[in-house]
Amino acid sequence: MSVDVSRAARRLRRQLPDAFRLPTEADPAPEPRHLAAVCAWAAALGLGGMAVALRAFVGLIAQYRPWYAPTVIVIGLVGLACTIGAFASVHHRRLPLALLGAASVSLVAGWIVTGW
Repeated sequence: MSVDVSRAARRLRRQLPDAFRLPTEADPAPEPRHLAAVCAWAAALGLGGMAVALRAFVGLIAQYRPWYAPTVIVIGLVGLACTIGAFASVHHRRLPLALLGAASVSLVAGWIVTGW
């Protein structure tokens, strides 16, 4: 079992730098429609994130729950990291969309957690 884990870790270390790197002059420009889709989706996530942040703020003031603040912060950071990763990998075809999908799941989780 540990052999499989170490093999997967080595493969991940080889693949991550290629997936998340700044483009060079040799890289083709991303397709304009693909870039526009990523930007539109990220903008919608940003607006939804602001709504969740407002609900979280009200929830923090309304009553004290020791689990609430760390949970909301972690959910928000996961969504933010996925959105940033989508822009960092915009030269790939499916990876940005998968990361934005994960950010959308994070947004829905934030909406559920901040519900009163």
